[in-house]
Amino acid sequence: MRFMSTIVRIGQIPYLNCEPFFHGLALDGIELCPMPPSSMGPLAQAEELDAAPFSLVQSFGLRDKYESLGDMGISVKGPVRSILFYSRVPMGEISGAVVGVTQESATAVQLMKVLLEQRYEVRPRKYVGLESPGLSAFLLIGDEALVTHDSVEGFPYRYDLADEWLKWKGLPFVFAAWMVRRTLDSGVKRMLADGLRKNLAENMKNNLKVIADRREHMGMTSTEVIDYLEAFRYVLSEEDWQAIEEFEGAWRSLSPTKTKETII
Repeated sequence: MRFMSTIVRIGQIPYLNCEPFFHGLALDGIELCPMPPSSMGPLAQAEELDAAPFSLVQSFGLRDKYESLGDMGISVKGPVRSILFYSRVPMGEISGAVVGVTQESATAVQLMKVLLEQRYEVRPRKYVGLESPGLSAFLLIGDEALVTHDSVEGFPYRYDLADEWLKWKGLPFVFAAWMVRRTLDSGVKRMLADGLRKNLAENMKNNLKVIADRREHMGMTSTEVIDYLEAFRYVLSEEDWQAIEEFEGAWRSLSPTKTKETII
C-alpha cells in the first residue's frame, strides 16, 4: 500500500501484547519506531510521531494534536498478567512503604496509584526505581511481568492491576489508544487505519502461533501466549470508551502531589 512520498513515523511498543498490530506489517511509506510507551508522549508533543498506540494517560494530553485512529487500542476485561504488583504485605497495608516502579510505563503506574489511593486508601512513603534496595513492593509491566510466571520469591502478594480495576469498577481497563496526528492527510489516515485493522485481523486469525514461536525465550508455551493475546480487545467498544472516561476521572482526582509527578 502506498501512502505518499512523506514517511509516516509510527511508534511501536515492542511488547508481546502489541504484536498483533505489528507482526508482518508491510505498508509502504511508514517507518516503525520501536520504543517503550513512556517515550512516545514527549515525541508526540514535539510532533515527531505521526501515529502510535499511545499509553492511555499520555493520550489525555495529546487530544489537541491527535485524534483516535480506527477506534483501535489495547484493552482487557479481567486479568492481564502483564501489569503485576508484587508486595511483601497485602495491598491495603502499603502505607509508608517504598514502592519500586518501572520507568517504561505511564498508564500502569498511574493505575497503581489510583488503586492504592482510592480503592485501598493507602499511600506509600515514596516511589523509586526498580533497582533501588529495600523495596516493600514493586510494579512490573509488559514482557518483564510475564516472565515472572506469576511468582517472585520474597513477595508473596501478587496483584493483577487490570483484574483489580474490574473488581472495583466492573469495567475493562484500556492501557493504550491508537491516535494519529490531526494534520496528517485524511487519505493517509484512512489507509493507515485500514492497513492496521487488516493486519490485526490476519494476525488474530492465522498468525498467533507464529507470534508465539518467536517468544520462546520468555518461557511461555504457545498455548499460554495465544491465550494471553486472545484475552485482549484491540478494537475498542462503547464499554471501553466508558472505562476510559471512568479512569480519567479517577486519575484526575488523585491528590495533587501525585498528579503533578512526571508522567513516566
